[in-house]
Amino acid sequence: MKNKLFLNGLFVVFALLFCNVAFGNTPKKVFIIHSYEKGHICGQPQEDGIIEAFKESGLEPGRDVEFHYFYMDTKKTYTTPAEIEQRGKLALEKVKNIHPDILLVIDDNAIKTVMMPLIGSDIQVVFCGMNGQPEDYSMRKHFMDSRRKPGGKVTGVYEKLYLVRSLGLMKAVLPDLKKVLGITDYSPTGNAITNQFKKEIEEETPAVAFELVRVKDFAEYKKVISLVNEDHEIGAIYPAALSLRTPEGKTYTAPDIFRWTIKNCDKPGMALNYFFAKLGIFGGAAVDFKAMGHQAGTKAVKIIKGSRAGDLPIEDADKYAIVFNLARAKELGINIPFEILGAADFVYEEVILK
Repeated sequence: MKNKLFLNGLFVVFALLFCNVAFGNTPKKVFIIHSYEKGHICGQPQEDGIIEAFKESGLEPGRDVEFHYFYMDTKKTYTTPAEIEQRGKLALEKVKNIHPDILLVIDDNAIKTVMMPLIGSDIQVVFCGMNGQPEDYSMRKHFMDSRRKPGGKVTGVYEKLYLVRSLGLMKAVLPDLKKVLGITDYSPTGNAITNQFKKEIEEETPAVAFELVRVKDFAEYKKVISLVNEDHEIGAIYPAALSLRTPEGKTYTAPDIFRWTIKNCDKPGMALNYFFAKLGIFGGAAVDFKAMGHQAGTKAVKIIKGSRAGDLPIEDADKYAIVFNLARAKELGINIPFEILGAADFVYEEVILK
């Protein structure tokens, strides 16, 4: 009897092992490629959101999925068009070697140099934080029949900025606000954000005037801030110049630019990313980058579980966060109305960038 039970037990074990092999119980490969360097204040929250979506789905890292990462570092170190292209080629080599079950690309530099060359391959792709219009990308190389049903092997999350909503919030905080000045750079992402600003303003009339200026480098940026301080009509800025060269040849990214801005600008700054307020930018209605990553991660999970990317809609980032930095507000002498402060998703009480 014992021998029979033992043999039955062995049969069950071997049957389970056979099923695991036959049905592919090998962890699925998930490859995340960033335009950014590791730990970047825009890229890291998106990665965190992606990982969180996988964990919430019941897919256990190490057991069900294995994550691979590549940081192109095209915002701080490899910033010229030629360097960005070269980093994209290196990323494509890594894709070829890993051959992931799902590829996630974060921000436009990775989208342009990694996702676009893979159109037509057998790799399914989810993009996150796209600033350029999906239709414009698809015109260069077709991957999308419509946002509602792309039809190919690409889906993702477009980074809607909620500019008009943020301007309305600033007007509610500052009733006398007449004009906000947006500042962008000439990087690929800066070009896309500029077009996003224009598109969102065309679609909906803002509560205050919004003007846009573009800067080529950090020296020009400093001149603009100096003029802002002297212009009584400009009541706030929207600093979206996130990669600027200095006269010494260094590249300043958001933390470097914001540190200088906080020290030298007399006007409140609107936060594009809610985490910018944690650093010390005044605040507003900002893109929730972690939620955007979670939204993209949820799509990736569905693909891992059997859905086709082309059957999943390309969506706007569906969450923004109302956020304020109280220490910065105090420095600027701004009292945020209690009812607005009470509705905030995040409130920070110190300026990290000193």
